[in-house]
Amino acid sequence: MRVALYVRVSTEEQAIHGLSIEAQSEALQAWAKQEHANVVGIYVDAGISARKPASKRPSMQRLLADIALGKIDMVVFTKLDRWFRNIGEYYKVQEVLEQHGVCWKTIHEDYDTSTASGRFKVNIMLAVAQDEADRTSERIKAVFESKRKRGEALSGSVPPGIKIENKKRVADPQQAPAIQDIFRFFVANHSLYAAQRYAANTHGIRRDITTFRKLLSNRGYRGLVVEEKTFDLAQELLSIRAQRNSGAVRGRVYLFKGLVRCGTCGNRMSGMVCKGHYYYRCNTHVYVGDCPYAKNIREDFIEQWLFAHIVSECDRWNTEAARAHAERPRIDEALIRRKMTKLKDLYLADLIDRDEYERDYTELKQTLEKAMSAAQPIPLVDTDSIRSALKIYASLGRPEKKEFWLRTINEITVHPDHTISFTLRNT
Repeated sequence: MRVALYVRVSTEEQAIHGLSIEAQSEALQAWAKQEHANVVGIYVDAGISARKPASKRPSMQRLLADIALGKIDMVVFTKLDRWFRNIGEYYKVQEVLEQHGVCWKTIHEDYDTSTASGRFKVNIMLAVAQDEADRTSERIKAVFESKRKRGEALSGSVPPGIKIENKKRVADPQQAPAIQDIFRFFVANHSLYAAQRYAANTHGIRRDITTFRKLLSNRGYRGLVVEEKTFDLAQELLSIRAQRNSGAVRGRVYLFKGLVRCGTCGNRMSGMVCKGHYYYRCNTHVYVGDCPYAKNIREDFIEQWLFAHIVSECDRWNTEAARAHAERPRIDEALIRRKMTKLKDLYLADLIDRDEYERDYTELKQTLEKAMSAAQPIPLVDTDSIRSALKIYASLGRPEKKEFWLRTINEITVHPDHTISFTLRNT
């Protein structure tokens, strides 16, 4: 009798219960020796779940190929759940075995598939095994969910700047300052490649550009290692970068891709090239027909207009921002908080009813939020940096020019009369 010994194991738990690869192999070889069987080969699927189909099991595929070649008379495994826990997959493979006159046997269980009652027993045991696998999966998911709710770390590696302490993820005091510095650099410079080089040269954190981008996108940093505001701004910059890179066609670089909007319908304008010139046109007009703005606007026209107006717009913004901040009404936050405390005391003393308390408390809370918002300084534009960039603008290549505008401009609007307006980034 030519036999194939099949071994499968997926988890450390199975190894603990005596189902390791070594334990199964030794038991199967001992049986073959006792039965004087000719062992064609041992087929081992390590780290493979019983729910995996045959097509996803490398050794199972090799076994089926040898069966098709007529090399095997019987497949032997320790228990039925080492073979399958899925009824549908079991019968797919069983059909192949029957086509080639191959039978199977378990050495720790007693099955007889030659009778109807024997086949019924197999169906019952597979159903039980499948149900057990489903329950195990649900238990694992429940454990993970419970750990998440308790703030405990799940298994797996942690990124630089974070460590596991008492089963929870905490900031690593050794590496967290480096991660914070890298995020600040990226937010300040808006360049992923520059930040990648900075991380490698300054902090020894070397990643390829794809992995480095994932590092900056890791939400585990938010609020734990990196301030939420800084992290969120970094995500916004990464999103803008992804959007603008998606527009690259055959090496073309559009200076204002993703920035230009139609002043008539408000939708974005897409780039096109005609007779060597770059243009922008309204997507809604071209593809839908709902917008009447049918003109194409040349990119160099937008570029020249921005070049001529960017500094004066920055100065205007800074002047108005300083004036607005100076004219903001000053509200006594401490006084409001005292009133909120007094109001709570009145409610607890049963001197005012719940409706009156909730109405007055909501009003005080809104006033306090306005006061806190007014205390925040209005962001100013670094006009000197922009002036310096404009001095070398003509010597820059198109990718560098595009990077400059993306750092400086938030949105450009082309109006129906072909005039242009724009808003500054981070204002």
